[in-house]
Amino acid sequence: MGITIRTAVKADFAAVQQVAQTAWEAAYKDLIPMAVQEQFLAKAYSTDQLHHKLEKTIFFVGEMENEVVAFANLHRSKQENNLSAIYVDPAFQSKGLGSALLKEIKKALQSGDELVVYLEKGNHQAETFYRKHGFTYVKTFSETLLNHTFQTVKMAVVI
Repeated sequence: MGITIRTAVKADFAAVQQVAQTAWEAAYKDLIPMAVQEQFLAKAYSTDQLHHKLEKTIFFVGEMENEVVAFANLHRSKQENNLSAIYVDPAFQSKGLGSALLKEIKKALQSGDELVVYLEKGNHQAETFYRKHGFTYVKTFSETLLNHTFQTVKMAVVI
């Protein structure tokens, strides 16, 4: 099973939405109430938001057997390089897709750049993945979104 990483296109939107939903359900089932997940996903992965990501951010999809089963999104600003998403369909996890996507994201940065990621405290699978790739803990903080208080962990790595 070969992995293909490529820049996302509009035709990928439905697959990206499906991957986001299944990956969130698996990752956050015991951490974030389902109603909050649904509200967040509806907003963050609406067609309008996906158009925005396509136009303003670095946005890759990962394919296996010509099917989009993963994606990654990098938001660059003057403040930071925020890896806002790496999601892999749970049925395709542990096959190298996340690592391949992260490698492509890192290619978009320059040596010495810092890459940050924010994840929900308790998402041990994500934390293990990022630690494996050299990310270290920066801080934990609370933030309220959609009437839910998240315990957010910030991790970073220097490229």
